[in-house]
Amino acid sequence: MIASVTNRKIKDVVKLRDSLSRRKNNLFIIEGYREINLALKAQIAIKELYVCKDFFKGFKEEEIITLLGKRNSNIYEVTRKVYEKIAYGNRRQGLIAVAQQPKYKLSDIKLTKNPFLIVAERIEKPGNLGAILRTIDAAGFDSLIAVDSLTDIYNHNVMRSSIGTIFTKPIITTSSQELLEWLKKRDVAIVCADPTGSLTYTSVDLKKPTVLILGSEEKGVSSFWKNHADVITSIPMRGKADSLNVSVTAAVFIFEALRQRSQ
Repeated sequence: MIASVTNRKIKDVVKLRDSLSRRKNNLFIIEGYREINLALKAQIAIKELYVCKDFFKGFKEEEIITLLGKRNSNIYEVTRKVYEKIAYGNRRQGLIAVAQQPKYKLSDIKLTKNPFLIVAERIEKPGNLGAILRTIDAAGFDSLIAVDSLTDIYNHNVMRSSIGTIFTKPIITTSSQELLEWLKKRDVAIVCADPTGSLTYTSVDLKKPTVLILGSEEKGVSSFWKNHADVITSIPMRGKADSLNVSVTAAVFIFEALRQRSQ
């Protein structure tokens, strides 16, 4: 039982809230039964598990503890005070894991016969990345590719907003140039979602192998991708706003592609 908030291991967990510490140690935090369960199914290497049974919700938490014990993870029981020190925000589920960061490359993508890929270019807000992952998982499409990323993909807000789907549809990080060369070899149509697009999203053929490029919240899709796009398309705006949140834009296109492919 760890009862002190000044315990060295507890301090180390708290440090992992910072992106520099996550990168330096190649570790990240997973909080909650659902997220840890999905991480285990994805074979994520969990080094440590911190447990406070006072916060259990009846989600079969004991099964997680047993399974991690068999995998030789270090398991520590902590007091309520210590758990509240390492928990993120107001969420309390009694399980917090420290895991090794998996490193995915383009070569790890197992393309379906008719892929639909989502590319997030220079996305700044972790919550948007997580929300896009959740939508990709809901539609059953392929992985999310983050190019020239401005955010740490293992930020806790990515984890939370994705509700653990970061482990079912992992994020591949790469550069724009490397991704372009990879796409050219696979004959995938490049579709940019941008307010400047003259074609509406419903008029674009999304039934064939496609990669959808989504730009940053502030600047949109870069000229690099616009110059290499097969199509630049937009969502009609009827009000005063000239664009949607990037995660909402992703959802509109993803389910339009699903609609077209279901016909």
